[in-house]
Amino acid sequence: MTIPGGTPSLKILWLNQEPEIQVRRLDTLLACFNLSSSREELQAVESPFQALCCLLIYLFVQVDTLCLEDLHAFIAQALCLQGKSTSQLVNLQPDYINPRAVQLGSLLVRGLTTLVLVNSACGFPWKTSDFMPWNVFDGKLFHQKYLQSEKGYAVEVLLEQNRSRLTKFHNLKAVVCKACMKENRRITGRAHWGSHHAGRWGRQGSSYHRMGSGYSRSSQGQPWRDQGPGSRQYEHDQWRRY
Repeated sequence: MTIPGGTPSLKILWLNQEPEIQVRRLDTLLACFNLSSSREELQAVESPFQALCCLLIYLFVQVDTLCLEDLHAFIAQALCLQGKSTSQLVNLQPDYINPRAVQLGSLLVRGLTTLVLVNSACGFPWKTSDFMPWNVFDGKLFHQKYLQSEKGYAVEVLLEQNRSRLTKFHNLKAVVCKACMKENRRITGRAHWGSHHAGRWGRQGSSYHRMGSGYSRSSQGQPWRDQGPGSRQYEHDQWRRY
């Protein structure tokens, strides 16, 4: 990892109580997720959304098949959750169950679990409560927002016509999108996903691991157009003819 001052030892991260060490703890956590270049933007995010933005940036850089509608659903449910009572959440009834929404919800919770462990290993640069799912995620609420976003509902509808949430929504979205662009990852809508996805296969970049369903940056190689008539680019062109 590239960390200002070098990679600190666990003894320093865990036992040193000097004020400047807290800065190194955060630097180490961000380096674990390759987010050092987004430090200022993440620090400007209010609690408990710093952890959520950190995780969303990591996931969207890793997983090519995540799109703008997914991002809207993740952020909208986190903001709306703050104003929901337990009884309101219990009484939520999604129109139907979408398997992809279930998988994305599971992926986010798994990511939050990883963040808890990384935060602990780095000596707790962020409050543990910020990583607790009940502060930033609810499964049924996410499912509702996912279905609405998939149908093309406006952001105002996703946020339940709450003006104060709208400003926060755009701020959080800007942080995630800006950080992803630094990694040459442009988040596009599902309608443009096909051409966007094809273009990303030809990019050169650092290696990433595969996470969840979909294609990640670990799958990058030669552009489809260079792979001959049996390649997926050929299949894509055949589909476009019809």
